[in-house]
Amino acid sequence: MSENRCVLLGVSCGANIADFVACKAVEAGKLLDPVKVVAQVLMYPFFVGKVPTHSELKLANSYFYDKSMCLLAWKLFLPEDEFSLDHPAANPLIPGRGPPLKCMPPTLTVVAEHDWMKDRAIAYSEELRKVNVDAPLLEYKDAVHEFATLDILLKTPQAQACAEDIAIWVKKYISTRGHEFSY
Repeated sequence: MSENRCVLLGVSCGANIADFVACKAVEAGKLLDPVKVVAQVLMYPFFVGKVPTHSELKLANSYFYDKSMCLLAWKLFLPEDEFSLDHPAANPLIPGRGPPLKCMPPTLTVVAEHDWMKDRAIAYSEELRKVNVDAPLLEYKDAVHEFATLDILLKTPQAQACAEDIAIWVKKYISTRGHEFSY
């Protein structure tokens, strides 16, 4: 049976969904055959937690994604009886969240210098690397949350570089011959 390689990519809250799906794919194992999640790309994930990080304290009200609006989004998303900023969908670093981190697929994480949610994404990437998961972190200077996906910012040097960087990294996981290919 041939393998169907799948790379999950999520942007902002979609990155949380991609990561949560990756956890479920790891738990499902062979039940997903012939589909195999071979990698994931988390673009400025919407990760939060009960204990505020340095960037949350410093940047929480710095531009159009302020912390109060984001907390409201989590309250609307999570079931009322399960609301917690340390819910497994919100915080990838809580103990007992899902499969061991060493079982997670290779994970490219993209963060922006001026994103108040960046610290937890950086910490998650670091924890993945500690258990030998291919988990590079790309931080773009002078960038804000959604810098590479918001229409008005798509032509910026950071957005252009990000698109190229993601394409280069993903190629090695979708190539069936085990090496990169070019278009």
